[in-house]
Amino acid sequence: MTRSRRTDHDDRGVVALEFVLAVPFLLMLIVGAVVLGNFLSVKTQTVGLARDGARAAALQKALPADTAMVGAPCANPTDPNQFVTVSATKSVSLRGIPFLPILLPADITETVTMRCGG
Repeated sequence: MTRSRRTDHDDRGVVALEFVLAVPFLLMLIVGAVVLGNFLSVKTQTVGLARDGARAAALQKALPADTAMVGAPCANPTDPNQFVTVSATKSVSLRGIPFLPILLPADITETVTMRCGG
């Protein structure tokens, strides 16, 4: 019985080569998912902070830290026809990660408008 020439090839090392070629892409996917998750978390926190600031400004209470009133405060806190706008800014600490795209901003700013007396 003769052996086919195809089975004479040595396939050792193919798995190691495939591993070496696939690992960089898998690591980029994992790091990208972590960075995107962190960025979206900070963005959500900023929106919540701006919303809390707008609510406090509408009720003429003290603004939370890292918030600023954009326009004039509510002259009459019970008038539902007036609006107040508050801006919130948070820093994103993603700049220390190597190979991170430069497209991500260093600070996230969100602006929320709320009806007075809300």
